[in-house]
Amino acid sequence: MNPRFRVVVPLAACLVLGGTLEWALRDMSSAPSPETSLAVPSASGLPSSVPGPSVPSPSVESGAATGPAPAASQALAAREEPPPESEEADSPPQENDPIEPEQPQTAAWRHEKLVRITQLLDRDVERLEAERQSASARGDETESRRLAVQLARHRVRLGSLREETAVMADAARQEEQAR
Repeated sequence: MNPRFRVVVPLAACLVLGGTLEWALRDMSSAPSPETSLAVPSASGLPSSVPGPSVPSPSVESGAATGPAPAASQALAAREEPPPESEEADSPPQENDPIEPEQPQTAAWRHEKLVRITQLLDRDVERLEAERQSASARGDETESRRLAVQLARHRVRLGSLREETAVMADAARQEEQAR
């Protein structure tokens, strides 16, 4: 027996039965009582005593059988349920808190950020180096080469970050002296 057959057929049956059950429950919950069905026509303009299909006939060949049921149930729900009224329309408008100005991004602030980024990248380089050594030890050359390339890129970025950090440290010192 095909393994897909064991999964697809029960799944399709559940989808069809679930859609049918949902459709039937909505049909039953929206049906008017027998006393009002004679006096009040339905919202669609058709008399509510006209019989409709109570349960569609399911075809269990594929999942395509569930296509029309959700569209029909959505149309029923949209036609019979009025849209809920917005509570926001009834309430008075609220005033927003004032937006605080952005803090100045001084040279010292930038230097601190660069130092933190450099620390994180250093930690990543150490982790990648350990992973590369582990991959080499277990004989996974593809993973080892991939990690080596990633390490090389991280080290290049780390070198440029260290240069930027040195420049920013000088700028932060000059900014502090100017104060």
